[in-house]
Amino acid sequence: MLKVIIYSEQSSNRFLYVLTWIFRDFCSFQMTHDLSVLNAHDGPGICYGKINSQTKAIQIPDSGYLWTPEVASVLPESAMVHFPITHLETDIFSFIFFSLSRAEEYGMEDRDTFGRFKAENSLAYKNGFLKLPYADLVKAELFESISKKWPAFQVPLPVYNRQITYDIDVAWAYLHRSFFRHTYGVIRDILHGNFFAIRDRWQVLNHLKEDPFFTFSRILKIHAELEDSPVFFCLMGNKSKIDRAVGVHSGAFKQLIRDLASKYIIGLHPSLKSGSNIKELKREYTLLCTYAEKEIIHSRQHYLLINLPGTYQNLIDIGVKNDYSMGYASECGFRAGTCFPFLWFDIEKDICTELTVHPFQAMDVTFWVYGQNTKEKILSALKDIENQCRAVGGTFTFIAHNSSFSGPGTWEKWEDIYVKFLNDENI
Repeated sequence: MLKVIIYSEQSSNRFLYVLTWIFRDFCSFQMTHDLSVLNAHDGPGICYGKINSQTKAIQIPDSGYLWTPEVASVLPESAMVHFPITHLETDIFSFIFFSLSRAEEYGMEDRDTFGRFKAENSLAYKNGFLKLPYADLVKAELFESISKKWPAFQVPLPVYNRQITYDIDVAWAYLHRSFFRHTYGVIRDILHGNFFAIRDRWQVLNHLKEDPFFTFSRILKIHAELEDSPVFFCLMGNKSKIDRAVGVHSGAFKQLIRDLASKYIIGLHPSLKSGSNIKELKREYTLLCTYAEKEIIHSRQHYLLINLPGTYQNLIDIGVKNDYSMGYASECGFRAGTCFPFLWFDIEKDICTELTVHPFQAMDVTFWVYGQNTKEKILSALKDIENQCRAVGGTFTFIAHNSSFSGPGTWEKWEDIYVKFLNDENI
């Protein structure tokens, strides 16, 4: 593979981060402030800035965004990319950095009920390309432009992959709950006229049927037939109405964690409370490590609550190496513009960290809570997103829940749709 020479009058950690993300897995590259180095190079070259080189180097305009010391949460118009891409006429390096770093989320005060950055406030949503892997597409266009000028520059397309993940918010619908919780649940069901749930609870507690949320044998059977390896994230907090994991200290829960950890990747599902309480985060992390009898290096935020940079800084502090929270609850799509894992850049500290972000593109709850609720619409939406990932050779990551299979508070038609999706039926 040919070496790519990139000329720029300036340099920064941000610029190096972008170039590393673009080229690291495909070829070597060299940054230079000496224009003569670029002009003397007979291979691929990029001139970042206003100075024209004497070679056929690709010209990328410099908006100045990558040299600003503060957290700039607004992208300059001169760095804005429009889709479909026809040619490289804007500052794509700044566009990529803005996308991956999630600069627009820093200091954003307009958040939803749970404190989450709203999808509709994102640049991608406002400009209609949230459903596209927009950073990946910009990189692909750059590679295409290089290969047109230097045909020897050929980049192999990565192999497409699908990754199914599960959030275990509540392992049981009825079992391992306190007398108070059962009493509250029964009163609630009576007030709502939900007598099916009352009968369901009675049958489960009397061992006449399985708990509807404890679906792990069915889940694992499905994935054994698919011959893939799901990832499980376990909520360890139960200190609020939202952080409501049940049976956390029970022998059954400990056994569930041990069983899953012995065969699959498992990760922490930090509670909402732990987001503002590092002591609680460490407690939950230590408890999961103890149950799993191994070091835990994977994590996904409960309710997908990310507050940058604090959330990721805290995860790094406790020893997490991989986060899977990068996506939206209310919308399918590409929050960071990519379907490839990438290292997180801490803008506040101006460093590329060792935390790998694994973005996801779709989640089960999104469909029946926030959006489409028919089989045809859901399968079509999943097909569209998956095809986008497939086109760039990325990974389509999906979030499911063990509690989503016809249990209380869920949509009874979901399991049939989900199985069709997993088996590529009608997709």
